[in-house]
Amino acid sequence: MSTTTEPVPDTETGAEPDRADARRGGLLRWGILVLLIAVILAAGGYVGWQLTRGADDSVVSQREQVMSAADKFVGRVNTYGPDDIGSDKKTMPEYRKNVGELLTPKFEKNFLSNVAFAEATVAQQGVGRTTNVHSTGVAGLDEDSATVLVVAELAVSYPKSEGSKERVEAARQLARTEVDLVKQNGKWLVDDWYPAEEAPKSDNSEGTTP
Repeated sequence: MSTTTEPVPDTETGAEPDRADARRGGLLRWGILVLLIAVILAAGGYVGWQLTRGADDSVVSQREQVMSAADKFVGRVNTYGPDDIGSDKKTMPEYRKNVGELLTPKFEKNFLSNVAFAEATVAQQGVGRTTNVHSTGVAGLDEDSATVLVVAELAVSYPKSEGSKERVEAARQLARTEVDLVKQNGKWLVDDWYPAEEAPKSDNSEGTTP
């Protein structure tokens, strides 16, 4: 008659505990690997979110900059009067300077060649103009160029009589202006402008006289 006994761990070699330790070690390594993968994926997602947010913030910032530049230009170019006439009694030096600093060098030359008409109406007739910007919108924007639409209320006034300090205001009107800007040396500058309804279909526009 034979008897069967269950195998027991080798108390001297410890074979069975070694296999258990190996299994636990394998599970631990897999757990660490899974954790590392989760951390990497989370980090990648966070970086991607930050980059996307950074891109969005950059676009918003650029939009604000071009709208501010266009607002400032429309306000300055349409605001002048007798107080701006210089010592020569013919030109408006401060007006030229204040508008010119918002323009590209190319467009500044064009502006200065046309500003004499506005200066003549002020020097000879005492005409004055004021501007109140109502709204601004970006019609187009890329890395270094933009088109902005500005709606502003313009008011023209003139002396009640020759030599009079009292002024009469003509009817006010809303003007829609399209302003083209380019980015030069990190600054948005006006490169052209025209009434929105007269916006040219090509790049051969000359701008308008103030």
